[in-house]
Amino acid sequence: MKNGKRLTVFQCQHLQSLGLEPNDWLLSKKTNVAWVIIERISGNARAIPAP
Repeated sequence: MKNGKRLTVFQCQHLQSLGLEPNDWLLSKKTNVAWVIIERISGNARAIPAP
């Protein structure tokens, strides 16, 4: 799995709109359909819909 990258301001706002805490997540993969985010502490991956 790729290393996660820090979120941009727009990405943080999108995570907040989904009820997630942006400081706890890193972005691993970004497509037109979905983003794959990784939790900083546990390393669990999660797919969320792209805006």
